[in-house]
Amino acid sequence: MSETAQEARIGVLALQGGFAEHVAMLESAADARKDAKVVVEEVKYPEQLERLDGLVIPGGESTTLSVFLCQNGFGEKLRAFAREGERRRCVWGTCAGLILLSDHLDSQKQGGQVTLGGIDIQVTRNAYGKQINSFEAPLKIKAPALFRQAPPPGSTHQAHDECLGVFIRAPGIVRVNSDLVQTLATLDRGSGEKVVGVRQGHLMATSFHPELTSDCRWHSYFIDMVVTYKSSTSL
Repeated sequence: MSETAQEARIGVLALQGGFAEHVAMLESAADARKDAKVVVEEVKYPEQLERLDGLVIPGGESTTLSVFLCQNGFGEKLRAFAREGERRRCVWGTCAGLILLSDHLDSQKQGGQVTLGGIDIQVTRNAYGKQINSFEAPLKIKAPALFRQAPPPGSTHQAHDECLGVFIRAPGIVRVNSDLVQTLATLDRGSGEKVVGVRQGHLMATSFHPELTSDCRWHSYFIDMVVTYKSSTSL
């Protein structure tokens, strides 16, 4: 790593879900980089957001996550982190995190739910079934930057434009409402392609769990987002 390599600090919201797996995958992806020093930390308190350049919101129970974000002003600080000011920072939501980042949610639970919004998609909960219906399936990668790297050794999906998707009580993207939303990955289970990964600017969301595989390309892609966006906003 060069002496002028930029530092990027990425947090993983450590409230529920697979935050430890996300941390491990980010650290693995960071070790392969020469252009930036990437520091990864677990985030449990809202004041930690101030020093971060990017944040991962893991899966879990979306209502539980919403209740927590109502405490201590965490939700408002997170919204400001992602959506306000000149230095909006990158956020990636997986599973429940996708629900949090969507602009439109079907079947809103009574009493409402804290959402950040920012990605112009319509989402429905548990679109792929309950916990017992969890499954793994090959996904087609649509973003060229994601398949610049080869799949990990031993992967059952050796094509550069494929990866494994792990779906656990996964939300579904019912509709993409804007041309500003880029499709990153799709799933085809015989009834046509379903969008399962999207990006809008500095925000990214996936219905599935890349942290539960051995493929760190998604985490490497998010690091790319963070480093690029930090460089562009610090000029």
